Amino acid sequence: MEISCVIPSFENLELLADCLASVMAQRDADLEIVVTDDSRDSLVRDHVAGLIQAFPAVRYLQGPRGGNPVDNWNHGLSQARGALRLLVHHDEVLLDRRYLRRAIDAMADPGVAAVVGGVAVEGASRFVLAAGAARMLGSPRWVLPAINWIGPTAAFVFRQDHRFDPALVQLADVEFYRRILATGRMKRLAGVCVGSLGRHAAQITARIDPRALALAELRDLAGRARPSITPIEHAVLAAWWRLRSW
Repeated sequence: MEISCVIPSFENLELLADCLASVMAQRDADLEIVVTDDSRDSLVRDHVAGLIQAFPAVRYLQGPRGGNPVDNWNHGLSQARGALRLLVHHDEVLLDRRYLRRAIDAMADPGVAAVVGGVAVEGASRFVLAAGAARMLGSPRWVLPAINWIGPTAAFVFRQDHRFDPALVQLADVEFYRRILATGRMKRLAGVCVGSLGRHAAQITARIDPRALALAELRDLAGRARPSITPIEHAVLAAWWRLRSW
């Protein structure tokens, strides 16, 4: 099976170069790399153009520039060709060189909707605690909007043609995970597969109020004509966000 790595980029060539290098270093995988670029300059385009001759699996796309990063993520996913896919942000790297090969093997079971790789998040010990607690509880998907025990999108390999909800920001990734995990089983890969910088100034979430936005987005999800969270889930998740101290 071919696997597509979609890398949305926004004006940080140093991070992108490290991310791309880690993806291109993957071994034994039929791989497509889609860089979807919503930068306002040509640095990313020029860098990727220099890679394509040596690594023809890389493709460059000019992404939408409407101001919503999720539109750029979805644009890349819409152009991906692989039966399996993952979204790798430019502040994430693939640490295990056989991560994608192992994910492909795990997804050979048609009942598996997604494969989750182990994550090392720089400066985020709370993620380790959340992931450990989730394993003890059986990895319940309904708690993801409160405790993201999966981590960054690079740790989540999925099948079929899914999109992120462009109306969400704080909960965009966890709502995406929940929706896909509702379609089948999840498999975990042993060991650390993905590295992430954690919180930093260039992140989208560094420019928002996470608590206020999460509460608003939970209300949105619960109030839709086809709600993706139940009233009880909404009450519990909202209470957790109100009490959260970090």
